[in-house]
Amino acid sequence: MAPSDSPNAVLTWSGLSVSFGDRSILRDINLSVSRGETLALVGESGSGKTMCCLAALGMLPEGGAVMSGRITGPGGPWVDAHGGATVRIPRGEQVTLIFQEPMTSLDPTMRCGQQVAEVILRHGSRDKEAAKQRVLGLFEEVQLPDPERAWSAYPHSLSGGQKQRVLIAMALANDPEVILADEPTTALDSTLRAELLDLLADIQRERGLAMVMVTHDMDVVERSADRVAVLHQGVVVEQGSTDEVLKSPRHPYTQGLLACRIPTKGRPTPLPILSDFLDRGSQGTRHVTEMQAAPRTAPTLLEVVGAWKTYPGSATPAIADVDLRIPQGGTLGIVGGSGCGKTTLARAILGLHRLDRGRILLDGKPVEALSAAHIGHIRSNVGLVFQDPRAALNPTRRIGTALREVLVRWGHDSDSAHQRARELMEAVGLEEDALERKPDAFSGGQRQRIVIARALAADPQLLICDEAVAALDVSVQAQVLNLLVQLRDERNLALLFISHDLGVVRYLCDQTIVMDRGRVVEAGPSDRIWASPGHEVTQRLQAAGGGAIA
Repeated sequence: MAPSDSPNAVLTWSGLSVSFGDRSILRDINLSVSRGETLALVGESGSGKTMCCLAALGMLPEGGAVMSGRITGPGGPWVDAHGGATVRIPRGEQVTLIFQEPMTSLDPTMRCGQQVAEVILRHGSRDKEAAKQRVLGLFEEVQLPDPERAWSAYPHSLSGGQKQRVLIAMALANDPEVILADEPTTALDSTLRAELLDLLADIQRERGLAMVMVTHDMDVVERSADRVAVLHQGVVVEQGSTDEVLKSPRHPYTQGLLACRIPTKGRPTPLPILSDFLDRGSQGTRHVTEMQAAPRTAPTLLEVVGAWKTYPGSATPAIADVDLRIPQGGTLGIVGGSGCGKTTLARAILGLHRLDRGRILLDGKPVEALSAAHIGHIRSNVGLVFQDPRAALNPTRRIGTALREVLVRWGHDSDSAHQRARELMEAVGLEEDALERKPDAFSGGQRQRIVIARALAADPQLLICDEAVAALDVSVQAQVLNLLVQLRDERNLALLFISHDLGVVRYLCDQTIVMDRGRVVEAGPSDRIWASPGHEVTQRLQAAGGGAIA
């Protein structure tokens, strides 16, 4: 598929193919991006999006080789299959990369200002004071609220959004012509995501930058991109203007990516998945119904009344006067921006924090943070599904070993633990041979299924899902949401779903509470909150994410 033939193109991939040994990663990639333009590279994890950027930077992982084609940037061909790098790739000067995860991209032992200044000093400047003034100017440009404080701060003392702004300042430090942004907002809540996307658009317009945006989020594409290229298994299967691709997708893969998004109306289950579109024979075989709320007469499983928690050294409570109720088989969503108190509340429910005031009742028994009996009661009734499945699993241990260890702790002998582990794999839609493999052998969605299987090991009545689909591709997100609905129905499980995405919560949860600065600012049926948000925090969350971005 040929790239656009714009005479203003500053970065072009022409017939590029990349392999690792005998495995083809990219095949005949033809793309270009012009000054002032944003090109979005879209596709699932492993589709080749990031590899396109790394090839342009001359930073292919060990074992990777350009087999054919070339990449041309400012100054001439940067990479050529026959001539290698024909000119020095001006990394950090004419082309820079914004990474996905700011916490792991910044050196935790260096002050933020020094890290940005180092980039300036490495590329020719020798005046440290001038470099500092340049950094302070960049911090103002990326709208850090207190540039002097940010100069002196270590990364851990800044919020996620502020750390990402530091990375953007670093990318701009040497006045590049091209910015490659690899999932720059995935780790942020939806309101911060919207702010960062607006900031990038403003900077791009003022500087006339060309930008390549790597993303799996079609809502980000809709908001920010001028053109879209869809990659599948290392091949560009479709490209064109954003309006053209999103409104009239031609390739089944693109159609599937768009169909997997959370609907803005209704609660159909199961959600469409990519195989419905890639395997045409499977279309029409799914029986779709409307998800039903738990009956009003269902007994209460979890109740929180007047919960307060203030951390030592803080004058502001992390949670203040919070009330909630979840019936057996019910689903409750907690939404809010970073720092609103969602995770603190979950920790209190798990008995990891003792409340200053208020009470928590789980299946009629009080939750306290000191009693071993109470902790055992919580762990046997509550399963926890983490946000990052890669971090939640020990990479050195086989899945079967990890599952059997949990099962033995809950009273199974060796034989019954092995049988139960096989049953758990089946329950989450994985084959028995998955037990003999390690986490890195699985995709992100499969790892999240394994984390869910581990959370089910004690046959809990409640699953707490802490941003359980935030980092997943849209197609994988649909699969995991389908699994959660299936498990809820089959096991009469209650779900406490913590998220910053009001759209996902509206779809999955019967009831929603919206939190801000530790307090519940709005609560009620999810559909009502979505249709008529009453509080400004809810209105911002609705505008920033979930369905099409307004």
